[in-house]
Amino acid sequence: MKKNITVLLLFVLASCNPIGESVGETPLIENGISSINDINLKKGDKITFWNKVATRKDSSFAKYKIRYSISLDGKVVKYDSTYVSNGKHEINSKTKIEEIVHSSSTEKDSIEYVKNWEFEIKNNSFFTVPKDGNYNFDFKLYIPEMDFFEKNNSSTSIIIRKK
Repeated sequence: MKKNITVLLLFVLASCNPIGESVGETPLIENGISSINDINLKKGDKITFWNKVATRKDSSFAKYKIRYSISLDGKVVKYDSTYVSNGKHEINSKTKIEEIVHSSSTEKDSIEYVKNWEFEIKNNSFFTVPKDGNYNFDFKLYIPEMDFFEKNNSSTSIIIRKK
């Protein structure tokens, strides 16, 4: 009997996904609206937002704001804002070193080594689904004066996960 309970407990623990099931992902575009529509959710589902970022290792992106709205049946049920790096739990982090060759007609070519960083970060924003239905999510990325994403060839997307 104890063996059966142990096996059942291990099965339950192995089948859990601690970060949640991904239900949608969309790239964010500076000052443009990105949407994920018709996500079927049940009352009580816990929704978390994760930001997937690809950038230079030495970049600072803490000031980049995301505004979002969540709607059901054409009515906004939540409108809020957060920051790209508003969280601490990171997953799928990897660093790649890229060589950039700077050519010169008068001098020897120079090589710059740039560290590129990719990771996902759990955002502190969350949403508890109030009732069953198909929800629409709209996101807008705001970037301050310095156009970090354009200048550093960086990108970000948002991932919606439910538990």
